[in-house]
Amino acid sequence: MIKEIRRCMGCMNEKDYSGPCKICGYIDNNAYPADCLAPGTYLNERYIIGKLISKNGEGCVYLAYDEAEERAAEIREYLPDALCHRAADGVTVEVNDGSLPLFKSYLSEFADLHKTVITSMQKSSLVREYDIFSSGNTGYVVTEHPDGMALEDWLNSNGNVIRWDEISEQLKVVLATLDILHEKGIVHRGISPSTMFVASDGRLLLTSISISAARTTASQINCEMFPGYSAYEQYELSERQGAWTDIYALCAVLYFALTGEIPPEAPSRKENDTLRAPAEINPEIPHNVSEAIYKGMMVNHAERIHSIESLTRMIYFDNSSDFTEPEKDTESDGPIVPKVSVKLEPEHISREKKRAVPTKADIQKKKAKKKKMSNIGTLIGIIVFFSLVAGLIIAILYFADEAQQAAAAARTSVTTTTPTETETEKVTTARTTAEKVTTPDAPAADILLLPDFVNRFFNPQLESRYSMLTFEAEYDYSDEYAEGIIYEQDIEAGTQVVSGTVIKIKVSKGAAYTYLPDYIGMKLSEYTNKLVQLGVRYEAIPEESTEVKAGYVVRCSREIGEKVYISQNEIVEVYYAVTPKETKPPETEPPAESGDNDEIEEEIAGENEE
Repeated sequence: MIKEIRRCMGCMNEKDYSGPCKICGYIDNNAYPADCLAPGTYLNERYIIGKLISKNGEGCVYLAYDEAEERAAEIREYLPDALCHRAADGVTVEVNDGSLPLFKSYLSEFADLHKTVITSMQKSSLVREYDIFSSGNTGYVVTEHPDGMALEDWLNSNGNVIRWDEISEQLKVVLATLDILHEKGIVHRGISPSTMFVASDGRLLLTSISISAARTTASQINCEMFPGYSAYEQYELSERQGAWTDIYALCAVLYFALTGEIPPEAPSRKENDTLRAPAEINPEIPHNVSEAIYKGMMVNHAERIHSIESLTRMIYFDNSSDFTEPEKDTESDGPIVPKVSVKLEPEHISREKKRAVPTKADIQKKKAKKKKMSNIGTLIGIIVFFSLVAGLIIAILYFADEAQQAAAAARTSVTTTTPTETETEKVTTARTTAEKVTTPDAPAADILLLPDFVNRFFNPQLESRYSMLTFEAEYDYSDEYAEGIIYEQDIEAGTQVVSGTVIKIKVSKGAAYTYLPDYIGMKLSEYTNKLVQLGVRYEAIPEESTEVKAGYVVRCSREIGEKVYISQNEIVEVYYAVTPKETKPPETEPPAESGDNDEIEEEIAGENEE
């Protein structure tokens, strides 16, 4: 259901006024994808859904507010758009015909994955998860909403490159976290600068853990890949994935962070590997670190570092040339064989510095010098003090005289000037809209000439500057004025108004329409992000295709360059390619029983009871 809430859906700070949020600028009626939950949706009698943060083949991540804990949170919704769709009520999930077994199989993996994280990964560098529940025929996971920014954004705002000594300590916790994940048979598969997070306290966090099919091409759902950071085996179903898959991604992130260069995509390296060792680009990178990163990014996973333990030793022990990779375990589709983790507690080594013992003459000489400097400082302080006092007295006398002259001039203006009929009419008109009406003999300080606000941005700075006025903003689409620009005011500029006057303004929400952007050669996630930025609502629809690569856009319900009216909430259907299913003899599938939905609800509910 939709719950009325006095909070901004873009940042979850309190908001009891209309118009854009004064903190983040979010507008309450912003467009959102048609298959996503609407801002304000109330879940589990506790969580209020806000804006969409991200979306991939597994589902959606929303900003949310946890009423029980009274804090912002994030909620991950299981919504594989290739297998299901949003029902007409805007909340319930309906499974596509013939997709129920696969939908439930992935839902079970989704629940198992996050239950393991909730119970076993609280003290780690993974963003903390603290609740899992089912609702509307699907599953949800609640995580903390960390304060900070993505590593990618952090690097962009800090010169694009970071020194090894600035990241080495934080990296130890990340390595320890991945070691624990791999021991439990979990592979992240999505480590990248956009999914690693720099918290405001300096911690390096891992986010966006997903089920395996969401990060592997040619799977039954739309995959999310990270060019330059996804390992080669994620592009080929015939290749095995494991701890080495995360090692490739983590080393690629370190490569980018330490050199400023994005590594080439793994498939292109398979044909022509031009990757240089990090130290060749940035000589300040320690040799052993550069070597570990380079070996961790071997395209062929058989030649790559295979365990976090091995990677840790190569990075933090300078005798890496003497270290040999432990014998590899037989690879299988089951969980990764647990290994003894390397303790990564920082070592604190105290060192005493030798200092020469001063002689008695040295001590007396030092005292004399200190006394002399103290006397000079006192003299300077006295001179500065009296100078400030003299300046203050002069300023007070000057401004007092100016104030007296201004007051006299104002009194003369009020008592001797007779307003013309036009001016009288303007003042009368303005006062009829005022919340605070002053008496006819109000002081001159309560009367001002109204500025021309048209063509100016309506923002908190404008309201603060003209705090003597009360603004009532009405937002509407305008093809002539850019978003956020005032295009009309109800009181004419130059009118004399009193303090407290209410001025009604109209603010542009931008053009009522936009043009459908080009989608040729674009992944679904890239294209839909572009649509969201333009304010266009969309519905993603899978379509079997042999001409377009899986996960890429095939076509849209509108032509490229055609007008899409945002003001009318028009929905564009975006068709993306999926691998055609093999032709099989028709099988008689028993009709879905009414209890199917109850079974899906119980998939997660039962695990919570455990």
